[in-house]
Amino acid sequence: MKVQKNQGMQRAPQLALLFVGARTRWYDWQKAQGCLVVALFLLLVGCASGPTTLPFQNYTHRQALSLSEDDLKRVQFYVSTHVVAQVKDPTATQSFVVPMLTPGVVTAAGPNWIKVSFREGGADVPFVADPNLNDSRYYIASEVEGGKSFKRVTEVPGKVFIFKGTQLNLVSGADAMLLVDWDSWHKVAETRKVTEGRRVGDK
Repeated sequence: MKVQKNQGMQRAPQLALLFVGARTRWYDWQKAQGCLVVALFLLLVGCASGPTTLPFQNYTHRQALSLSEDDLKRVQFYVSTHVVAQVKDPTATQSFVVPMLTPGVVTAAGPNWIKVSFREGGADVPFVADPNLNDSRYYIASEVEGGKSFKRVTEVPGKVFIFKGTQLNLVSGADAMLLVDWDSWHKVAETRKVTEGRRVGDK
């Protein structure tokens, strides 16, 4: 007696392989679409983003390169967060406001402090680094001892900020840091001559 094979049973493995292949191609296409979306997103973010900024550090970005005041004046700086200060007299309307990432330029500098102007004709805002730290960042500061030195605003009782000789209460921004534009700093850093060393026999 001959046993006749069912053609539907013969085609079952082929259909299974076709199904698996189609599903695999669909998953590969989904992955490709996902990668394409991520790549386009990163491209758009890169095109829309502003300058590359990072916290300005006393040793890494300044002391290690022996940057002078004139060098610092060639570097673009920014403030890390909103700074809002108001005059202590409630009847007065004077206030001091610097929005986040406002660009500024250096007007003066000392051993561990920098003054930055964020508006032409405006007051110079001091930022100070902690000399006790190896690589301190620069934080917003206030004048003390008649302007002879500076302290972080967080270390001043009442968080008093001196603006054009007027005492103001710092409403927000006590932890504001000085940010540096990487490109402008790098251009200044490249002007520093690197010591190549000497070998025995060199004249």
